[in-house]
Amino acid sequence: MPIVFALVGATGIGKSELSLRLAESFNAEIIGVDSRQVYKGFSIGTAQPDTASLKRVKHHLVNFLPPTETFSAGEFCRQVKHLLAENPDKKYILVGGTGLYVQSLLLGLPNIPAVPPSVRKKFEDMAACEGSASLYKMACEVDPESAANVDPNNAQRLVRILEVFEATGRPLSGYQKEREGGIGAVPVFWLQRERDVLYKRIDARVDQMIKEGWVEEVQELSQTVPLTAPAWQSLGYRELLQAKSASEMAGVIEEVKKKTRNYAKRQLTWFRGQMNCSSIDMNEDPFKAIMDLLQ
Repeated sequence: MPIVFALVGATGIGKSELSLRLAESFNAEIIGVDSRQVYKGFSIGTAQPDTASLKRVKHHLVNFLPPTETFSAGEFCRQVKHLLAENPDKKYILVGGTGLYVQSLLLGLPNIPAVPPSVRKKFEDMAACEGSASLYKMACEVDPESAANVDPNNAQRLVRILEVFEATGRPLSGYQKEREGGIGAVPVFWLQRERDVLYKRIDARVDQMIKEGWVEEVQELSQTVPLTAPAWQSLGYRELLQAKSASEMAGVIEEVKKKTRNYAKRQLTWFRGQMNCSSIDMNEDPFKAIMDLLQ
């Protein structure tokens, strides 16, 4: 199997530096498993690997997709399988926090019937007119299991939950349990920290992103990327764009921190309940722990 293992965990947990060390040890390349880091230009707020990291280890599926295009678990699987087929002698490590992508690649995709375009448009129009809040409420009613693992502001995921239920009469979570076409099992290592430590790391990382120019990045993107583009659903981008003064910005930054902590909480819940993982304590020596488990 060209994929040596998968390294997963919540945002801010510490995947990046550890993944670089591990990739160098195995002479492997990194395949990004992040639904937000795929978008061109949305770099700071999605914590895309910096220039130094890209020089150390080659990365795939990062900063390559136009912001106006959508990216799905199915497309992720297609691209990874193509990469593996084209480079059978190379080694790869999956690294990221979008657990659904890892699950879909290893176990296969659910066999969901095609949804009529009119059904999808109905919910997309609703999202455009009413925002994500009404979609999230509806999703919680028809498919609470799927809704529990989705950011309430992620209109694309919410539309998917609602369109599947409307078109088939079955919840998306039911289809998720019926999969086919996976590449098979690989070791999956789930990084963990104490919740309060993780939250402090998230707050500090948001502050660092602001110092690195996240607000300026948002303003520049707003001049060239339509606000209807899927990339704007990346956490924090729309929020920062709405701030009109320094006092508003301070409040928005605190709100972004809160939403990021909530997102990390949902990630923790998802990995705990949806995947067969080996837990790695980041308070110990995670590099050694993973190397020992792989021997």
